[in-house]
Amino acid sequence: MARLLLVEDESLLRWALRARLVRAGHEVDEAAALHEADELLRKRRPDVVLLDVNLPDGNGLDFLAAQHEKLAESIVLVFTADGRVEDAVRAMKLGAWDFLAKPVDQDELLRLIDKATAFHRQGLEAEGSRRARERQGKVRIIAQSPAMEDVLRMASTVAAAGATTVLLRGETGVGKEVIARYIHSCSPRASAPLQALNCAAIPEHLVESELFGYEKGAFTDAKSSRKGLFELADGGTVVLDEIGEVPPALQAKLLRVLEERTLRRLGGVREIAVDVRVIACTNRALEDDVATGRFREDLFYRLNVFPITVPPLRERVEDILPLALDFVQQFGATAGKRFAEIDPELRQRLLAHQWTGNVRELRNLMERAAILESGPVLIGRSLPLDTRHVVRANASDAAEEIVPLGEIEFVMVQRALRAAHGNQSQAARLLQVSRDQLRYRVKRYRELGRELVADEA
Repeated sequence: MARLLLVEDESLLRWALRARLVRAGHEVDEAAALHEADELLRKRRPDVVLLDVNLPDGNGLDFLAAQHEKLAESIVLVFTADGRVEDAVRAMKLGAWDFLAKPVDQDELLRLIDKATAFHRQGLEAEGSRRARERQGKVRIIAQSPAMEDVLRMASTVAAAGATTVLLRGETGVGKEVIARYIHSCSPRASAPLQALNCAAIPEHLVESELFGYEKGAFTDAKSSRKGLFELADGGTVVLDEIGEVPPALQAKLLRVLEERTLRRLGGVREIAVDVRVIACTNRALEDDVATGRFREDLFYRLNVFPITVPPLRERVEDILPLALDFVQQFGATAGKRFAEIDPELRQRLLAHQWTGNVRELRNLMERAAILESGPVLIGRSLPLDTRHVVRANASDAAEEIVPLGEIEFVMVQRALRAAHGNQSQAARLLQVSRDQLRYRVKRYRELGRELVADEA
């Protein structure tokens, strides 16, 4: 059931719509004019507004624009007898959910209301969950190994150290971004915004506008000014994942922000002061990039003020089983299942696995297990923990080892990325494929829970 406000001046149509809506279980307030609708909005906020365009005392779209704040959390459905394209376009720009032409099909209207309210309710619940997570404070990290305990001690120390820049290093999937969020949550900046950007996930020509923002008219589609991540995170933290992918032309600008705490928007002329802590993450050997001229030496040293290396999962064996149980319990709870423990045989398999994809690979496999199994003991027979081993042919050919083609491809991609120090363009050239083809394969491996050590995408 939803609370509706029906704004329609035709009394017969208003009566018919109200009767049908009430029969469907909705609570309906009705208004024959805009001033009546305004009075009703003063008393309570509706879930859905059914708004006619042509009303005795004004235009419904003008009313929608004027009442924008009051209707911010309401779904607005606009209908009119004219059906003009310009009215439909304006209604959408003003935030209307949909635009219907008269005569209104009542069955279609009911379906549309149900769909819109369900979507809106999900959005409100998601926003509530997000705010609840933000209020929970410190990020929870499972760390029972001495190596990870050392990482958390260093993270807690630097968290209290003002705006000190942090460089998080480690293989793909070890949890660098989780450590970054932990540092933010433990710092005096915890109540301020945290903004994160994966520098390898967006095209090079967009990185500058994402980081520094832009002024109106800076380029063809810049219809209005926009703040970048540094301004949005003012007082808080900016996390730059895959920092080695920042284009060389922007590295000088980034260095200036770190040193002077000021920036200039794309197309702008004025300096804007920002107060942010920068946490950079990388799985590359930045020293090698400095040696080849791909990464500025002065920027490297500016980022390397407080380096923390997050160890790979294979070097923190004590964390594997606690992480596995925690992940499967999280995913199981979402699916309405309860996992109390891990079967002893599976424990041995988990401990013996190579975990080239680190914690991310473990998390993906536990999500799969939570879907396929019912608990309360996690057996894990469906988990592909042995896919990296060779497969033997039948008895007559037992002397020969046969490796699946897909496995050969995986190994070659990994070797190329390592040889190219994580540079996907260079790795693609070594493999004689396009960069898009390589990125597709890397994405496919990730979906299968197989992370590449030198993967940057």
